[in-house]
Amino acid sequence: MKLHQTMIEELLKTYEVNSGWTEQHKLRTALERLDFSVYVQENGTQVLVPTKELVKHMRQFERIEQHKRELEAQKRGK
Repeated sequence: MKLHQTMIEELLKTYEVNSGWTEQHKLRTALERLDFSVYVQENGTQVLVPTKELVKHMRQFERIEQHKRELEAQKRGK
């Protein structure tokens, strides 16, 4: 399993914002709060992605699919 580019960016951002504190307590807490999901790419590769990014893209995909269905229904209705 690999890290998706968005997960790498999320980890780097978390490190940059939260590092430098005694015993890295703030960084540890931030890393514990990270929420990630497994995404299977079309080629079958499993990657870890930030859950918020996955949800965002799933919603966008659903909106596009809904729009396509609406256009098809309009074409059939004409």
